[in-house]
Amino acid sequence: MDGFARDLTGTVVREHISLEDAVRLQHRLVDVAQQVMGSDVVFVEDYGQVRELATVGFGGGGRPRATARVEEVLARFFDAEDAVLIHGAGTGSIRAMLNGLVEPGSRIVVHEAHPYKTTLPAMRHMGLTVDYSSFDDAAGLEAYLREHRPASVYLQHVPQRLGDSHDVARVIDLVRSVCGNDVRILVDDNYAVMRSPRIGVQMGADASALSLFKLLSPHPIGAVLADRDSVGQIRRDLSSAGCQIQGPHAMAALRALVFAPVALAVQNQTVLDVAQAVTEGVGSEDYPFLAGAYAAQPGIRCAVLLFDRPVAEEFLRSAWRNGSPSQSVGEEAQFEFLPLFTYLTSTFLKSAPGLERYAVRVNPMRGGAETVLRILRAALADPEFRSAAASA
Repeated sequence: MDGFARDLTGTVVREHISLEDAVRLQHRLVDVAQQVMGSDVVFVEDYGQVRELATVGFGGGGRPRATARVEEVLARFFDAEDAVLIHGAGTGSIRAMLNGLVEPGSRIVVHEAHPYKTTLPAMRHMGLTVDYSSFDDAAGLEAYLREHRPASVYLQHVPQRLGDSHDVARVIDLVRSVCGNDVRILVDDNYAVMRSPRIGVQMGADASALSLFKLLSPHPIGAVLADRDSVGQIRRDLSSAGCQIQGPHAMAALRALVFAPVALAVQNQTVLDVAQAVTEGVGSEDYPFLAGAYAAQPGIRCAVLLFDRPVAEEFLRSAWRNGSPSQSVGEEAQFEFLPLFTYLTSTFLKSAPGLERYAVRVNPMRGGAETVLRILRAALADPEFRSAAASA
């Protein structure tokens, strides 16, 4: 228990923008969009492979004009040379980024923690030699880079395991100082976009992959931001008509993105409020069986509840009986607004065997602290849960 608590406290929480900064971010995104598609063109949403935008012969690889405009907005907003919209949300964008920037069969280094569940298969399907090095250990990483000279370095922006403490920008700077431009630095920016002040490409990485589905898009769309040549390669790889994001879907994603920074900043404050309220109430009649609450980032920004006995599974079933959904659409998707009580991510649990019996996470989504706390109190007071906890 004490070890879990120390690890939760020690796990870095990436800097989260304030509500005031989120408003500025919203205004900047709208300003960029106005410069790209001002006037009534913002209402023009077309379909098809426009020949003037072709990336291969005979008009192949063309995309709708509205899609091209949205991609230009994203590139300008995130200070990248180019951007491409991808089917498949976060996983689709990561696969496209790997395929577009990494040579099949080459060597890639990742942090010595479990990558996201769909990332490692994508690397293996490319025949990559996957090496592991602790990004928390700058000296060890530098020694690895000097000895092995990998072709690519892959970072996940948000923490991957308990105890992660490395700073993404410092890791990127270290890799550049040792390897220069001979290495491709790729960043999975999912769950960091519109939360962190900067994403990978803004810190000096070669490419960033992100999910717009996790940023309120009604469609499972992702994006890759990179240099023009790399984005061009991705477009050529995905030049068939069925691979194109149609104009209405691209515009729907952009409209939703406008609201994401403020929504996520409000959510972050709710996480802080919930963690503080539970911490102050630990040991009281309202919050029995709890050992602590932490505003954490086990992949996803959330409040982590730590129990004083192994009752996490029984508690979740009680929470699902008392107001929380039991399933996720794709956490933080537009369709989710009720607070979600659920398991810690599989990536984190793999690094901390046994934690799944003592800890759960709470994502407020669009709800306020009082709604979250009401569900929590009801779940803790549930007779079936109380009986299970008493005998645990």
